[in-house]
Amino acid sequence: MNKTILPVIFIISVLFIAVGLIGDNKEANENSALTTVSNIQQLNDALKEGPVLVEIGTDTCPACIAQKPIMIDIANDYRGKATVIYINSGKSPALAGSFNIYSIPDIFVIAAKSDDGYIYMKTDGQTTNNRNEARFIGLTARKTLTNLLDAAIDYRQ
Repeated sequence: MNKTILPVIFIISVLFIAVGLIGDNKEANENSALTTVSNIQQLNDALKEGPVLVEIGTDTCPACIAQKPIMIDIANDYRGKATVIYINSGKSPALAGSFNIYSIPDIFVIAAKSDDGYIYMKTDGQTTNNRNEARFIGLTARKTLTNLLDAAIDYRQ
């Protein structure tokens, strides 16, 4: 297959999502378990219940828009086991900035909180206090994120 066809298909799909021609099921978004937070206390409250998958992005970022249905799907599947949180860096810049983001979407799993700060889940199933070792930049596959959540749930038990 021509190497240019797949990128063109991806770009067209993202544009369709961005303008609402596909993937914009407002009712599904409103009924999802995906939680938008605007302050650190909301995130910390969710963390008391279990691991937290966090995406930091904006409503105008094509990759963030493409990531959102994946996050909603995970949020619905992990309801009661983990919390999936969205931080809009345009509407909550101080909160987003507290995680030292440099590109979006910026995605990570917080397994727990300790006296030293957040404990992040790495892809190898190990934990770290260094978010840079546990972050994903850009569109991230569902399986990668669910593997991290599963490891974080195991860590909490």
